[in-house]
Amino acid sequence: MFRTVAILLVLYPLARFVLPLRASWPVKAALSAFIVAAAFKQQFFTRFGGHFFSPELPKPLIEGYTVVFAALAALVLLTLCRDLWLTARCAARAVSALRSDSGNFYGIFDGSGLSPRAAAAMLTLSVAVGVYGVYEAQRQPRVVEREAALAGLPPEFDGCRIVLLSDMHISASRRAPWTEELVRRVDALSPDLILITGDFIDGAVNARRADVEPLAGLRAKEGVFGVFGNHEYYFGWREWGAKFEEFRIRMLANESAVIERGGGALVVAGLADEYAPRGGAEGPDVRKALAGAPEGAPVILMDHRPGRALENALAGADLQLSGHTHGGMVWGLAEVIAKYNGGYVNGWYDAGGMKLFVSPGTGIWNGFLVRIGVPAELTVLTLRRAGE
Repeated sequence: MFRTVAILLVLYPLARFVLPLRASWPVKAALSAFIVAAAFKQQFFTRFGGHFFSPELPKPLIEGYTVVFAALAALVLLTLCRDLWLTARCAARAVSALRSDSGNFYGIFDGSGLSPRAAAAMLTLSVAVGVYGVYEAQRQPRVVEREAALAGLPPEFDGCRIVLLSDMHISASRRAPWTEELVRRVDALSPDLILITGDFIDGAVNARRADVEPLAGLRAKEGVFGVFGNHEYYFGWREWGAKFEEFRIRMLANESAVIERGGGALVVAGLADEYAPRGGAEGPDVRKALAGAPEGAPVILMDHRPGRALENALAGADLQLSGHTHGGMVWGLAEVIAKYNGGYVNGWYDAGGMKLFVSPGTGIWNGFLVRIGVPAELTVLTLRRAGE
């Protein structure tokens, strides 16, 4: 898929931006080289970074190359807009020629090509979009306060504050200083509970140990719980599970925990990711995860991917927390990503009577280090009794 996308990102701008440009051949050759290099970013990361999902390359190189790639994507869109405008103008001229009964269609096509000034403006705007997109992807997530009303929530848990983290993707481009600042901001919120819905990392334990260690500083009155995302299964889930447990993060893989306050109880459950069998682990089993849960106690279920929401609702979950989609990352992509995730991509949904919240993500994967119109989020979820 990535190779096909790269080829398309080369062919279209070469044909519709470079060739029509009124410039010398050396200039066109330089632009062509830029386009080819930008389009094959992922192949470069894999070849020289050692791993498709976690290239071990210097942070400035990852960010800079992503700016170039995002700029190329923006240039493709601008070129497409220009072509649509030219097509509309040609159509209007053709209609005018028909109405005039002249039969002269000569001149309805603009053969003047692309001016250097227009090309420079398009390139400048494209690079600006790339810089902004990478900046938004790499900045600390904004704090967003939300509420969830649950039927049957014990009064002892009314007002319980949950900090939700998802898709941190701690990696070669998001290292220890980023993690330290995130933990500081989370602890400053004084949460009752911290829930982490997978994709903590990109990279093996020996490469990411120092970058992940600040997570040991997470503090919550009722504890810190997490589930594995697909990326943990790419990089040794057993080793990462042991490391997270050292940090006092209780990992739930088809398991649940009961939190008690006074006479009230709240169930926190977690599923394995659907990639788990390929990583040598048991796949998701919601029935097993909820087995033994106290009758009548509200169930908060962590499932890295949102697509199983209806099945989880039928099994008895009251609130599902998910991630994986990164909220669509860029304005306009949400509908495409939703199709591969049960129709869910960002924010609140009703799934068979169960509340579903899909986090836009606390971080983002190196492979698409861009956010435009879909900022990262540090979610503070306050539980409320339904009808109160």
